[in-house]
Amino acid sequence: MVRPVISRRSGIAEQVFETLRLRIVSGRLAPGERIIEADLAAEFGVSRTPVRESLSRLAEEQLIEVLPQFGSFVAPISFEAVNEAQFIREHLECAIIREAARNIDEAGIAELRDLLDRQRRAAARQDPAEFFQLDETMHSSFAEVAGQPGVGRLVRQRKAHLDRVRHVSYGQPDHLLELVTQHEGVVDALEERDATKAEAALRKHLRVVCATIDQLYQSIPAAREKRKRRTR
Repeated sequence: MVRPVISRRSGIAEQVFETLRLRIVSGRLAPGERIIEADLAAEFGVSRTPVRESLSRLAEEQLIEVLPQFGSFVAPISFEAVNEAQFIREHLECAIIREAARNIDEAGIAELRDLLDRQRRAAARQDPAEFFQLDETMHSSFAEVAGQPGVGRLVRQRKAHLDRVRHVSYGQPDHLLELVTQHEGVVDALEERDATKAEAALRKHLRVVCATIDQLYQSIPAAREKRKRRTR
């Protein structure tokens, strides 16, 4: 395995946290997989302190579970956390997009069009990792244009379990191209400076996960078990 590149010029713990968070969200670290602090420190070439700090933050986001006497494990996907994240994301991002429609200029539209082109190429290559990053960049751009970058960061912090489901959905045939089409509808509405149309297009886009969530959970055994326990 290639050792992750850790820059000594920026926060080491932050870099370790972001790398591990992405591994969990993308499914590279599967639900139930054990996390060994010493192994991670060796892999990253750092002391155990930044690893411990990162694991503490991941536990706060409910992405890992710490079991006394047993160790740390990747948490199952929480049905409750997905629903909560969807609620937060939809309400805050729909408010953001209305502000973005009022604030956006031609340079902002050009930047979003460029992101759309890059997303389209990633979708054509069936590259979910790159598509996810471009998707996140687009939604962050909406918040920046709206003048609410802090709200955008808040949404990101609260939607980790939702992002895990999004990654599963990326494996569905033509789903990435469908998402590009939905993004294009939002950008078209922004270019028209039509806040109501932009909100409707974004709300439809954000609810795609809701429409397929039951099907997606059937393909995630650890999540399915969590859900069964909830519904008894």
